[in-house]
Amino acid sequence: MYFNNELSNLKDHLLVTLQNNSDVERDRINFILWDLKFLDCFLHLKRLPFASECGMLEFSQKMIEIWKIQSHREPYDCPYWKEVIWKTKQEFRAEYSFPNTSLAANKVDDDVSPKFVMEVIDVFVENLNVVVKINDPYSWLFVPEHKEQIEQVLKELKLLRFFVCFVSNKCIEPQYRHTTFYIHALIEASHIAMVVWLHLPVLNGIVNQYLAPSEVSRLRSDFMEMKIKSIQPDISRNNIYIDVLQALKSTIPQAQNKHAVESGIVETPTQNLTVGLSDQMVNLQEMLCFLRDNLIHLPILDLEFHLQDMDSVIVDAGLLIYSLYDIKGEKEDTILEDINRELGFDLPRNIEPIKVMVYLVMQKAFQCNLPRIHGLGYVDFLLKNLKDFQGRYSDSLAFLKNQLQVIQTKFESMQPFLKVVVEEPHNKLKTLNEDYATQIIRKAYEVEYVVDACINKEVPQWCIERWLLDIIEEITCIKAKIQEKNTVEDTMKSVIASSQLARTPRMNEEIVGFEDVIENLRKKLLNGTKGQNVISIHGMPGLGKTTLANRLYSDRSVLSQFDICAQCCVSQVFSYKDLLLALLRDAIGEGSVRRELHANELADMLRKTLLPQRYLILVDDVWENSVWDDLRGCFPDVNNRSRIILTTRHHEVAKYASVHSDPLHLRMFDEVESWKLLENKVFGEESCSPLLKKVGLRIAKMCGQLPLSIVLVAGILSEMEKEVECWEQVANNLDTHIHNDSRAIVDQSYHILPCHLKSCFLYFGAFLEDRVIDISRLIRLWISESFIKSCEGRSLEDIAEGYLESLIGRNLVMVTQRANSNGKVKACRLHDVLLDFCKERAAEENFLLWIKRDQITKAVYSRKQHAHLAFTEMDNLLEWSTSGSLVGSVLFKNYDQYFAHRLLTSHAFEISHILPHFKFLKVMDLEHQVVIDFIPTELPYLRYFSAFIGQNSIPSSISNLWNLETLILKRRSDATHKTLLLSSTVWDMVKLRYLYIPNFSPENKKALLENSAKLDDLETLSNPYFARVEDAELMLRKTPNLRKLTCKVECLEYPHQYHALNFPIRLEILKLYRSKAFKTIPFCISAPNLKYLKLSGFYLDSQYLSETADHLKNLEVLKLYNVEFGDHRKWKVSNGKFPQLKILKLEDLSLMKWIVADDAFPNLEQLVLRGCRDLMEIPSCFMDILSLQYIEVENCNDSVVKSAMNIQETQVEDNQNTNFKLVLSEKKMLKLNYFMMMMFSSRDRISYI
Repeated sequence: MYFNNELSNLKDHLLVTLQNNSDVERDRINFILWDLKFLDCFLHLKRLPFASECGMLEFSQKMIEIWKIQSHREPYDCPYWKEVIWKTKQEFRAEYSFPNTSLAANKVDDDVSPKFVMEVIDVFVENLNVVVKINDPYSWLFVPEHKEQIEQVLKELKLLRFFVCFVSNKCIEPQYRHTTFYIHALIEASHIAMVVWLHLPVLNGIVNQYLAPSEVSRLRSDFMEMKIKSIQPDISRNNIYIDVLQALKSTIPQAQNKHAVESGIVETPTQNLTVGLSDQMVNLQEMLCFLRDNLIHLPILDLEFHLQDMDSVIVDAGLLIYSLYDIKGEKEDTILEDINRELGFDLPRNIEPIKVMVYLVMQKAFQCNLPRIHGLGYVDFLLKNLKDFQGRYSDSLAFLKNQLQVIQTKFESMQPFLKVVVEEPHNKLKTLNEDYATQIIRKAYEVEYVVDACINKEVPQWCIERWLLDIIEEITCIKAKIQEKNTVEDTMKSVIASSQLARTPRMNEEIVGFEDVIENLRKKLLNGTKGQNVISIHGMPGLGKTTLANRLYSDRSVLSQFDICAQCCVSQVFSYKDLLLALLRDAIGEGSVRRELHANELADMLRKTLLPQRYLILVDDVWENSVWDDLRGCFPDVNNRSRIILTTRHHEVAKYASVHSDPLHLRMFDEVESWKLLENKVFGEESCSPLLKKVGLRIAKMCGQLPLSIVLVAGILSEMEKEVECWEQVANNLDTHIHNDSRAIVDQSYHILPCHLKSCFLYFGAFLEDRVIDISRLIRLWISESFIKSCEGRSLEDIAEGYLESLIGRNLVMVTQRANSNGKVKACRLHDVLLDFCKERAAEENFLLWIKRDQITKAVYSRKQHAHLAFTEMDNLLEWSTSGSLVGSVLFKNYDQYFAHRLLTSHAFEISHILPHFKFLKVMDLEHQVVIDFIPTELPYLRYFSAFIGQNSIPSSISNLWNLETLILKRRSDATHKTLLLSSTVWDMVKLRYLYIPNFSPENKKALLENSAKLDDLETLSNPYFARVEDAELMLRKTPNLRKLTCKVECLEYPHQYHALNFPIRLEILKLYRSKAFKTIPFCISAPNLKYLKLSGFYLDSQYLSETADHLKNLEVLKLYNVEFGDHRKWKVSNGKFPQLKILKLEDLSLMKWIVADDAFPNLEQLVLRGCRDLMEIPSCFMDILSLQYIEVENCNDSVVKSAMNIQETQVEDNQNTNFKLVLSEKKMLKLNYFMMMMFSSRDRISYI
């Protein structure tokens, strides 16, 4: 928008012609528009005398006439510009000087408003930003030599604008009281803009042609110094600023804080006021800079809390500084005592309030962005780091030595308490304890930040000392509160903090679906054991457990078999007495219950009432084992087929309560049941049209097979017209409709989680929808994020597995795969409802932020986040680099793996350079082939690093990542060098627990042998390449506590004797792969605790496998893949070999004849044969292995299939092994004769795949 109508019309004309011209002509038109915008502002000042006095108005009008003529010329040629426009500016430049008119003369009838001043400055800033951004040397707007100076000019204008805004916002007096200040600001801004406009742009770098040497010198002087002359001799700029600040100081206590105040408005006046400070004021300048840098990271509510104090500090600082200007101008060598005497105050004492505010703002800016959910293992990490930092940076931390030792001692004293928080049940004021634990961990975050700031000299020493003293005091207070609580908690009743939680919405109408489940449960209620039987139903929230239980409880065929029926609902918050009263009311009637009785008396009454009767009890929504412990004494067992139905969300509770029957894990609906329930809820007995049914089926499917979600959506549809368009609208917005109610259900399960599980559960929000999650990777991430609290005698991995099983038992995590050998979870996933909850709740807790394209704002970038960040676009990661210094984790995800591979390789260089900006990073997980150009080694806190690398060697500087515990470096399949050289300095990274680098070899084996330390913590080592046995021995000596090893070995030609290679005593899993052609393994495997062995691509014989069996007495799983057999392709297994083996898997073997002694494989449970085309048969001794439960045959010859079927017949018919199962490949079965399949009476136990 232009102020001048004539110029506005000219602008419109130019914009029309802009569309029909070449790029060169458009550039020249853009320059004219740029020039006109300055002129428009200058003309807008015509009512102020200074504009006429300095010739600004007259010259501006003259230039407009020139441009009006130029606008009708075609094309906009450069010669005319050179000869007329530039010469005109040159003439005026020689005459122009700063306006000398007095401020009084510039006062007008309608006072200059701050809004008017800011509008003018905004135009100047906008125009100068244009020339700063132009990098094309052929553009008329290109400025080749003075961009840095122009940026300084821009800074001055912005600061002046913010100063005007600050005064305007804080002033409660009429604005005319500050007219002198506003006019002065307007004159200064106009002069700055005029200087720039008269000198720039200089076309095509021809400064010397049109600017005389004296003019070039003057221009640079104006840019570099920007010395604004006094408006009149007796009134300095400093006096004007002092007057306005003194006026503000007197009114600050009465001023009201404004929500609209931005941190920038408070920030920039402080920097404006720091210009020209004397040497004595360096400390003050430093404090003001810290105040400025931290204000921007405060959320507006926290900023508002201190706003009045900040205003006072800023005004006081301004008064202090501008008072010093005049003194310094008179006396160059001013000392502190002279300043104090001249100004009449004590400078150090006046600085103290500023120091206090700076510290409070810095502390608050850090604390307010901390996550509100923490891992209890964070204190473990901090304590280790404090010791390491004091050793590595002893000089930087020398002055803090005493404070850090005190802090370390206090945190160590809190470790037993944190352990109790993990282990105690959800009672005994657990919620209060968890709150104390959270406070402790927040203090740990602060200590880490303060120590790092000290090492890097990012925070002044006086601030660090004060902060640490406050931390010590706060930890002492927390500890005192814990001790006080522990002295009185035994006398307090067990309560749950969440007593006000709403009840879960229930499906209270007749159930639809689960017909098979109902029939099964009905049989359990009416038949089975004569003794009391607890039938437990467990499952995730919203499945309909209560509805199903109520259906059975109210079934007439069930009720008729019992003398007494009673029910109660426990929920999270319950009163034991109220539960007893509810059961007694149903058992003997409302009028017979005496509420004034004590709980023990009521319990005895209930027990006596039930004793002679056959009863059916429904106990709904049990959350803790302790609830069942309290109630079960009331339910006598007199062998009269009494039954108890118990519902719970937790598998642990269901299993604990059930004695004679396994708990029922309630499944989700299938698609047919989902639609049936939706149809029933919406239409009742009415029919649904085919068109509406088509949309309804889609809606039912979108509800995620969760009955509660289906019922919620049905409620929405019931209120709408039964029209296809209406239902389509619901389908398109389904997530929005059902989300809030679904969240309330999940929220209850989350609220009751122990604090050590909350962070683990919310972390699932970092994963993509509908993706199976690898458990080993998940556990490594949990450990690196400090979610796992250490416990003496147990590994962190084992503890983490326990955490996972707890979440699975609470039906919050679904298992998708378990290991055959030990039943451990290998993969899992979350239901979409739960995953959405994790993402949203994690964002609310400042725990995890998902950053997606077009879903992030500059406001978020402006705050320093401590949260874990999950990205789906690399551009977002690049943008976050400037605001990510406190970010704890960066996890890159991409929905399209091909797109990720294609796009991200071009960003390799950028990614590598931005990673060091995330200085507190502990986890960097770049999956989907995010290639980095080099490994960042300036991240001392990094514990987990996973990425694809483009390098052929790992540099020695990697040892700078001395906190690293997990290192995963992958290479693209098209890498030119197959073997990756690993620097021997990696072995100095003594905290490594997991190392995965494909096909790596030590770069300097001699250095590895002589100089490197042992990696005592390393438990998993994947894919080293051993060219010699000696190389393997060397590396194994450096890794004495390995539990898992995957490696490639260079084989030998049929050796006459085997060298026994002693593997680490703790080794449990070993996977060996050949490097090239089939050859013999050059060593015999000796590992007394090995449980899992996989050999792939070798030449083997009976002797080698026999010696291996002798060394591996505890082996449970043996897998032989792609193996060539010697001894005429025969494998002979002697008596007593492989005594503990449970799983034997043979795939693509050249084996022809297999001879097994009767006493071999005595504990085998599973046998899998795939691709063994030459094998003649399975040895008959497998018929007599009583532990055998499963045989799978795929792509083998007919004789092997027939022998498997013979074994199956003997196992089932003769040995009565009812759990035995035979799985045969369908392809091979087609080759068998029909009579061969029919000859076995037990063929119903054969599975065809």
